[in-house]
Amino acid sequence: MSTPTTKASDGAIKQQLPSSLGHGRLKPLPDETNRLYDYYWPPVPAFEGFDPELSKFMSASADEQREVLAGLRDDPAEHGSFLHRHLAEIYAHSFGYRDGAYTRHTDDEAEKAMFSAKITLERELFDHWSTTDPEPEFADQFEAADYLDELAATNPGVVHPLFEYLRDEAPREQLERFLQCELIRNEVVDDEVALLVVGLQGMQKAVAAANLWDECGRGKLENFHTYWLRRLLSATDGWNALYEYRENHPWFAKFTSNLNAALLTRPSRKMMAYGCFLVFESWVEPHFVRILDGLTRVGILDDEVRIYFTAHVKIDPRHSQELSDGMRLQRPLLSPDEVRDIVQGAHMASSAGKRQFDHMLAYLKSMNSEGDQA
Repeated sequence: MSTPTTKASDGAIKQQLPSSLGHGRLKPLPDETNRLYDYYWPPVPAFEGFDPELSKFMSASADEQREVLAGLRDDPAEHGSFLHRHLAEIYAHSFGYRDGAYTRHTDDEAEKAMFSAKITLERELFDHWSTTDPEPEFADQFEAADYLDELAATNPGVVHPLFEYLRDEAPREQLERFLQCELIRNEVVDDEVALLVVGLQGMQKAVAAANLWDECGRGKLENFHTYWLRRLLSATDGWNALYEYRENHPWFAKFTSNLNAALLTRPSRKMMAYGCFLVFESWVEPHFVRILDGLTRVGILDDEVRIYFTAHVKIDPRHSQELSDGMRLQRPLLSPDEVRDIVQGAHMASSAGKRQFDHMLAYLKSMNSEGDQA
């Protein structure tokens, strides 16, 4: 499924509010932009039924579900695969896209079973899969914000060897495979940030909302961050390839997205989600600079392929700092439990990211000459 490319330089990123938005009638989009927006986003297939293994799990009693999960814990790969594949299926419903189970109709009893399974799987995720070192204690939000500034600069995900490998060694086919994984990881970040905004107060809400405004192109559809991903897909003739690749998208590539969704979709974990997102933002510039260097090394120079990464290098360097400042300047003052939750969420993100990047590095290195994993 090929679409026309839209030529533009890496630096062609307009940040002004279009005069037509909120000031009279909206202007029609250019034809080239319309053609890219003709495609459903995210580029996922319509729901056709749950995985049989997940269906069986959802129909089991609570005791039977706990027994299944306990039996998997001795095999980290089987345990992780079961959790992350099935949580990803359930979270599609939470985001309301067409690959979600009940986005086009309501089935109260079936949704009860799904939400019950979600809670059980998330409890397993936090109690038996997620691992972090004990978080330090802080006197107040100001000390914690200073600590998070340091963590944003030094967490293991920032300088992970995966991105050195992409920059210095990975052949073209591995970089292209990584782009598919990275697109899937980032394709719904605007809605993830939208969920983060809900329920925050004061300055924390302000900085999260500002981040969402950036994600949504500051009101200009051509500058939506997901629009840059559409351009990448079109430039690489990648729409059909992505549909096909999703069938084999590795379970370990879902760690960070699933963790984020597990925090965002439960109100009690709202502050954890804030800390999680702060760490995710700390990765953007160092990762994307290395990805761009790797693309240059193998001769991928098309601005349409590179725009998502070049644009973020320009606009995202301070997002982690803004999030820690939002915590630092927050009113009403955060309670000790809220401060603890933010720091815990940041540590959980750091741990999940390192595990995901470890797996991804091994996965890319295992690819044979035909581009399949060994």
